Amino acid sequence: MTTTRRRPRDRKQQILTAALDHFHRSGFHATGMDEIAKTVGITAGALYRHFRGKRELLGQVVLDGLARLESALAEATPDEVVGTLARYVLDHRQLGVLWRREARHLSAAQAVGVREHQRAIHQRVAGLLDRPQDEADLLAWAVLSALSSPSYHAVELPRARYESLMAEIGQALRHTSRLSPAGPGAVRKNAGLARTSRRETLLAAATTLFHERGYQAVGMEDIGAAAGIAGPSVYNHFGSKAEILITALNRANDGLQLALAQALTSSSGPREALEAVLRSYVDNTLAHSELNAMLVTEVMHLPGEQLRAMRRAQHDYILEWVGLLSAQRPELTQDEARVLVQSAMTLVNDLSLSTRARSRAHLAGELTGLSLDVLGLA
Repeated sequence: MTTTRRRPRDRKQQILTAALDHFHRSGFHATGMDEIAKTVGITAGALYRHFRGKRELLGQVVLDGLARLESALAEATPDEVVGTLARYVLDHRQLGVLWRREARHLSAAQAVGVREHQRAIHQRVAGLLDRPQDEADLLAWAVLSALSSPSYHAVELPRARYESLMAEIGQALRHTSRLSPAGPGAVRKNAGLARTSRRETLLAAATTLFHERGYQAVGMEDIGAAAGIAGPSVYNHFGSKAEILITALNRANDGLQLALAQALTSSSGPREALEAVLRSYVDNTLAHSELNAMLVTEVMHLPGEQLRAMRRAQHDYILEWVGLLSAQRPELTQDEARVLVQSAMTLVNDLSLSTRARSRAHLAGELTGLSLDVLGLA
């Protein structure tokens, strides 16, 4: 007697789970449909019966994750929203990276769906804040950014403690008094002057393209065209696209390291130094938001040894913050302090890229204050 092997009823969910892990770990371009199929234990052909291509699969992963979060928040009472958000983020740690780093690879229709879910989630969080609309809007994004930070690191804590720590962050932001009474205002916008150096012009053009499209979706000819430099001439300044990425990321890292060194040498104690480091991070990120964002989104594309060196530098930079915070809050373990530091950095990183947030006249001071709330420093 022969038996017919039936397809598991949750096959589609198995595919989405595997795809989430691959996209989070390797990025959209470096992930193959065959890799996802192998993880699930099916052929690539079987995978294509569920999804027509990688872009459709990525879109479904992101949309599914956001829809589940939206549903969870819709069922929560105002007092439960922060805790619900904290639990969901810890249960789905990969999602934050995907909707920020990989969403640029979605189709136009998928991007619309993502924005609709994001808007609904944002409005739900903003609705629990008894604030003027402009303040509620900013604080809702701040809460969502800070609480999504576990998506960007692998620090582990006992689950109950992790939830309570993330909830503390959300409540600190919910009740903050750090926002400027002046609220929004006209911010002077200055396009600045063009660089004389053709090499620097290429580097600036590449930074914008890498940020907007992702490193792997950009070619040397794209960079040359954006800089107004003929294709072959690009190679007079950079030998390869990888060299451009290495140069850009080293410059971003060097800027942060120099500001850190200045803050440490000019301060008389850990609290003063931590505030100086935080202000320098805010100022640097606002001034070079696209470049610094690449330290999060594009660093994975560095060649082997450069990647290891950059990871070490980033780790050491964060540990300086952790040491300063631990000196101020000795009740925290090092891992707890790092979770708070990563949350503060993610808040600054995200809001520095928000056009709406950047319309606030005193955003630098507000970001510094909100970050101090995240770190638990009055």
